[in-house]
Amino acid sequence: MALAASLSLAACGSTPPSLSEGRRVFVGAGCGGCHTLAAAGTHGTLGPDFNTSERLDEAQIRLQLRVGGGGMPPFDHRLTPREQEAVAHFVATAMARRRPRLGQ
Repeated sequence: MALAASLSLAACGSTPPSLSEGRRVFVGAGCGGCHTLAAAGTHGTLGPDFNTSERLDEAQIRLQLRVGGGGMPPFDHRLTPREQEAVAHFVATAMARRRPRLGQ
């Protein structure tokens, strides 16, 4: 479904979501209430700390947003496909840019 949304966005000539758009959605949707992420300036303690947790790719993040699980509610009906894409791109990019932890 997310792939179809991505393809339809591309077909319409829409630009891919920017990191600033993803940060805005992440903060606005309240993701930071549960997740710590330095790139968003958030310090949640209920969900995984994205600064130190296992790195996720965009597809993994989109799936988690759609179906939820592990204590996280689904966001499929709370965020548009574009907003989900933006959050996934932002979080995956932030996780990829972080410095490795000692011992990695």
